[in-house]
Amino acid sequence: MTANELKQQIFKMLEQCDNAEQESGWIVSRATAIPAMELLFNCRPLEESEIARAKAMAERRRNGEPLQYILGDEYFGDLLLKVGRGCLIPRPETWGIVEFLEPRLPHGGSCCELGVGSGAISIAIARARTDVSVFGSELSADALYWAKRNLAAYDLPNVEFRQGSLFEPFPGMKFDAVAANLPYIPFQEKKNLQKEVRDFEPEIALFAEDNGMDLIKKALLGLRDHLTPDGIAIFEMGEEQTAPLAEYAKTLPFLKHPEIRKDCFGANRFLEVAFQG
Repeated sequence: MTANELKQQIFKMLEQCDNAEQESGWIVSRATAIPAMELLFNCRPLEESEIARAKAMAERRRNGEPLQYILGDEYFGDLLLKVGRGCLIPRPETWGIVEFLEPRLPHGGSCCELGVGSGAISIAIARARTDVSVFGSELSADALYWAKRNLAAYDLPNVEFRQGSLFEPFPGMKFDAVAANLPYIPFQEKKNLQKEVRDFEPEIALFAEDNGMDLIKKALLGLRDHLTPDGIAIFEMGEEQTAPLAEYAKTLPFLKHPEIRKDCFGANRFLEVAFQG
């Protein structure tokens, strides 16, 4: 069996998937180590172990498991990050946090990410701004495993991850910037989520009380003790939460200039605030 013949078999297994043609190519490429662009032309006979590996991966995909977990990685900007069960899969819209913070961090400054997940935001900022000290907290030991694995792969000495919730691992520390993509999906929305998200990504990274706003409100309160006088913060959230959380931020006397920002798809996605000393 050739790679292209195997791809056709995998395609039939994945016909119910929206992106079956492309996904079947990625799976065969990863299982055989043949570049996806060469699958059609590569005529070497495949080994039984390669065929079995591809079919096992396809079966996992047919059962709804995210392709990123099956392949074991996902791009975030130009970063290739390892991902697996226990950590949230990085989304392209989250790159807006990096775009916002990178040019605004002072030289030699510091940044703190709350809930690092795979480590995507922290690693991206630290790689672009090697002069900045980046700290990150993560409550989940499973997610922290992936974050530390990705950090080791990029060998960035200006990053430190600590286990704990929100600012708990950083008593008495202040930062020039805070970034967070915290859980923000209301629990009542669980039944409406895609199977890939609902059944496979970690609940601890997805859901929050108070219509999804509980942890973000707690983090906003924590900025009082953890932002420098000129500090800024940016939070990712659901589009329906941006307006009420902006109003909530206005009630906090130590914050100013709450502003809603759009993501790369044009949706209201981020809340930006600044410290008012």
